[in-house]
Amino acid sequence: MHKIVSACLGAWLGPWSPLLALTIALVALRQLVLQPRLGRVGSPVPGLASLRALLDAEGRFRGVPVREEADDRFGGGRYVRWDAGAEIRLGPRMLDRADVDALVILEHERGHAARDLAAPRLYRLAVLGTFAFGLAIALGQASLVGVGTLLMWAAYALAFSHVLRDEAAASGYALDQIGQRGWPFSLWSEALVRLGIGFGIYLAEWAAIAVVVALLAGVLSCR
Repeated sequence: MHKIVSACLGAWLGPWSPLLALTIALVALRQLVLQPRLGRVGSPVPGLASLRALLDAEGRFRGVPVREEADDRFGGGRYVRWDAGAEIRLGPRMLDRADVDALVILEHERGHAARDLAAPRLYRLAVLGTFAFGLAIALGQASLVGVGTLLMWAAYALAFSHVLRDEAAASGYALDQIGQRGWPFSLWSEALVRLGIGFGIYLAEWAAIAVVVALLAGVLSCR
């Protein structure tokens, strides 16, 4: 029985081998190249004393509160939204920096505030519920495994497209703001590379999630 299931799973996952190979390449690229690059301090920005100097008296950057966090596990910064408001959170001592990477991070997170698609709690619960419902159907009814896995993939695709769309929009905002500074090409290219690295990390993460979904769907189909 075990051999039959293994053979079935191998046959089912065969068409997904390009995804697996791509994911391995992206994860390796992330660990060996992208992740180490996140800690780099870029070239100084002409005329910028520090990120702190860009904040108003209330610690806001173009109307959005900014504060530092105790650790840097999010690669420099993140945008956090909740029902009562939102804020930009930067890594330790980021506000004292005045380099290209630091400014790009701040502009990128401000871009989330400006251009993210709305994702209310009900919407997020609906996406999660669709995945859970598809999993429950696939587990409970062998004849409906195809329907269940389709719902799982639909939930994944919706979440993936939403995240990547917001990341691309935030990066576009950052590039728009940087373009107004009249930087030389060398500084502008540093900013572009930093944004590309962040986008590559998200691609690696979501490719890994896709592999997990594919494996789960394969196991359910071969029960």
